[in-house]
Amino acid sequence: MLVEKYEKILLFDFETTGLYPNTERIIEIGAVLLKRDPTMMQYRLESELSVLIRQDKPLPTKITEITNITDDMLLTQGVSEEEAFEALHRLYDEKTLLVAYNISFDYGFLKALYRRQLDPLFEINNDLLDVMALYKDRHPYPHKLDNAVSTYGVEIKNTHRAIDDIKATLHVLLQMIKERDTTDAYINVIGYNPKYPPRGPLASHVKLVPQYGNRLEIEKLYKFR
Repeated sequence: MLVEKYEKILLFDFETTGLYPNTERIIEIGAVLLKRDPTMMQYRLESELSVLIRQDKPLPTKITEITNITDDMLLTQGVSEEEAFEALHRLYDEKTLLVAYNISFDYGFLKALYRRQLDPLFEINNDLLDVMALYKDRHPYPHKLDNAVSTYGVEIKNTHRAIDDIKATLHVLLQMIKERDTTDAYINVIGYNPKYPPRGPLASHVKLVPQYGNRLEIEKLYKFR
């Protein structure tokens, strides 16, 4: 059980200017920090973060269409990347479990952010949990967050805004744990589409497993470890 292993869980989601963390930037951070209540042996909400980040060039039209985030919003409501990083860094420590939906994407941007703002050689050694891998193991294609939201009747809709999406991710995770708690099988195990093999490992402590969907590839693998 997660509650027996981790004092804190940080769920996070980024909206970005594009797909590639080395050349693109984060435009919005949504995060929810859960902290274990030892008296109740369960987690409670410790804090939330929702922040827009100013950019030095206009957003691609496609990004505005997907997220409804505009250049004017970033200019008038956004903070600097340094300020956003400091706010996120206050929620993070190396023993915290990091959770996201399709964490491979957000992981790359998180590492790039830390390398720009803190240490050019920074590595993320935290345990990771990809909620999409868990969902994909149990359900057929498609496997986007809005599919998971629909499957589990989550009332928080997938809006492509970071704080809403991470809250939706949390509720999907809770529903899947309620359905069958096999989360231990997915710690530091991330699935990938066999048609598009990864170019390399996400991190040295993370195992990559091909997933077709609805076949319990990761859960079955865990049983035979």
